[in-house]
Amino acid sequence: MRLTVNATCLTTGAATGIERFALHMCKELYRLDGTVDIVSSLPVSGLPFSGAPSILTSARQWLGKKEYYVRALWDQTVFRSLIAQHKSDVVFFPIPDGMLFPPVRQIITVHDLHYLHFDEQLLECKSEIQSHRRFFYRHKMPHLLRESAAVVAVSETTKNELEATFEIDPEKIHVIHNGYDDSRFRVLNDPQSVLTQYGLQSGTYLLFVGSILKHKNIVRLLKAFAKISAGVKLAIVGVCKDSDYHKDIAMTIEELRMPPGIITYLNYVHDSDLPSLYNGAIALLLPSLHEGFGVPIIEAMACGTPVITSNCSAMPEVAGGAALLVDPYSVESIAATVQELVERPQLADTLRKKGLERAKEFRWTCSAQKLYDICKSVASA
Repeated sequence: MRLTVNATCLTTGAATGIERFALHMCKELYRLDGTVDIVSSLPVSGLPFSGAPSILTSARQWLGKKEYYVRALWDQTVFRSLIAQHKSDVVFFPIPDGMLFPPVRQIITVHDLHYLHFDEQLLECKSEIQSHRRFFYRHKMPHLLRESAAVVAVSETTKNELEATFEIDPEKIHVIHNGYDDSRFRVLNDPQSVLTQYGLQSGTYLLFVGSILKHKNIVRLLKAFAKISAGVKLAIVGVCKDSDYHKDIAMTIEELRMPPGIITYLNYVHDSDLPSLYNGAIALLLPSLHEGFGVPIIEAMACGTPVITSNCSAMPEVAGGAALLVDPYSVESIAATVQELVERPQLADTLRKKGLERAKEFRWTCSAQKLYDICKSVASA
């Protein structure tokens, strides 16, 4: 089998969950099969690199987020010639995109469908890119799903949503979970040296990790946090991807009259520091309205950090009974659950033990092996 992976989604900036999925899948697939072709637009440590497509490098440098349009066009044109050069049997896209009329068997990955399933008022966003991506899901995605030989969904929840939303053969959809880097996300003896750089003290703060987007539900989280009488802080780690929502967050903090220093916004945190932030936290709070998977859940669990997350979409599936679940639409539900965890050390210890065991079930090596087996099956079909 000659397998080609389109990894042009990888960037040098702040890595998102989708980019981490792409990166780890590339590394593990290459470990399994040294003949795998990795087509990327930048050098990746541990992977062979023959030079970046110059148009993608320039687009990323000059267009920022809008390079997405150039990359989408490149996939439909130049990438086809690369496939012919590599004599590919199967092409894998680790993102929810692909070739409209693939010349070889194609496998695409769908991480979530929140662009389709949210209330329009909630999703109302001035971002041109976000609007176009919603258009893509409505009009381009059905064609991609039909034309692809197989579809990877990162959770049973996403698989079920695909079946309910699109006319697609359920046998074509394969669930392959995200994983976590177990060499980094683990229990640390002394995370304080890193925490000091961020003005945090181990055991004194609650932690949110995720992009600054409306469906992450940060405004309700702040309102819930304001009701907690426990003398703890809240650290928010996440890249701002919606400037309007970021303003809503700032306005909410001002309206709640939070004491100075009780809320810490850290923007993007380097991957090497994130394990320490998990280790030092009282708990991870992820009360999202929707997640296709929810990688911070397993990263926190692997670090021995209790998790509070939502009772909807993929979060209960990933948590697997090792986290406390809340109604993300209820400020009172979030506040009461956080208060209970802070006041009951024994409950925190129980969650810590359960979480450590649960995290062991999510390994990139296992996920990549499943993917490789699917690729072989598709190639021989």
